[in-house]
Amino acid sequence: MHGGVKDENVIDFSISVNAFVPDFIILEDNMKYEKKYTYVEWIEEDFREVFGHDSVIVAGATEAFHIIGWTIMRNASVIIPQPNYTEYERVATFSSANVRKVCILEEKNLKFEKLLPIIDEEIKKYGKVVLITGNPNNPTGIYEDISKFIETIDYLYGDKVTFVLDEAFIDFVPREKIVPIDIDKFENMILVKTFTKILGIPGVRIGYVKTRKYANLFEHYRSPWAIGGMGYGVIDQIIKNQQEYEKFIQNTVTYHGKERERFAEFIEFPSLTNYFVCHVGDEQKWFELARQNKIHTRKMHDFGMEGYTRIGLKSQQENAILYELLKRHRKEL
Repeated sequence: MHGGVKDENVIDFSISVNAFVPDFIILEDNMKYEKKYTYVEWIEEDFREVFGHDSVIVAGATEAFHIIGWTIMRNASVIIPQPNYTEYERVATFSSANVRKVCILEEKNLKFEKLLPIIDEEIKKYGKVVLITGNPNNPTGIYEDISKFIETIDYLYGDKVTFVLDEAFIDFVPREKIVPIDIDKFENMILVKTFTKILGIPGVRIGYVKTRKYANLFEHYRSPWAIGGMGYGVIDQIIKNQQEYEKFIQNTVTYHGKERERFAEFIEFPSLTNYFVCHVGDEQKWFELARQNKIHTRKMHDFGMEGYTRIGLKSQQENAILYELLKRHRKEL
């Protein structure tokens, strides 16, 4: 459902994580933490000095979503713009009163203003709303400046709307295009962030949330050892290597920008991330061709997008193989 294959002989383009891991992340050095209980509180003070005093460490974005699903979404109407990460809908079913999905994709752009009358309707019916979305969007890779939209919601509805903004892929977006969300201005805002994608280590579950209002809630409900020894060690390495970390992010952004240019003719939406959506038409034909060539890309039925595939960029050599296969498939359509 979320991508990934077990066969190590297949080049897996279905997962959208960095193809590279920074040199300062030495997983072997973190084995020492695997032999003890590592309480997240032991490292959180140092973490907040770097990532903000409104930060709470969690075991990847998924733990944050589960906490939100069982607490903040309880008895609320959850609005999920479409297309979007499918995990939002799953956690919304835990305890919400209603789940409402709204398509906002028009002419290869995301029209967030379409949500305003929907929010109004749901508040009248249920009293409170949780709006959850990703920015950059998954699966399209589109990044939007939604700061004015958030300001409008805050002005119109105040604490009747909680806005959950998933920024899992924000580190792949060129810095000059990012409009930061000022968490101090929005009491009902939760920013969800993760290191999984940018560091290329999805097996190590580390992330954090930034929130003024709900910090104590996340501290209360998170699992005490969920990040594990390996996650604890990686967080420690990030804190101690801030300059190298920032340089790695910039190099990553530059690399993926160049690789997206390689695939420009196949990119369906204006992605600013390490992944993009490609229209393949005859799915059966494409996935059979990919299988024969030991390549795997992500199906998009759960996004409601048949005839498309999502591709997570990898190394230049692997990308070149995929590029030639896509050209071959397009000629045969």
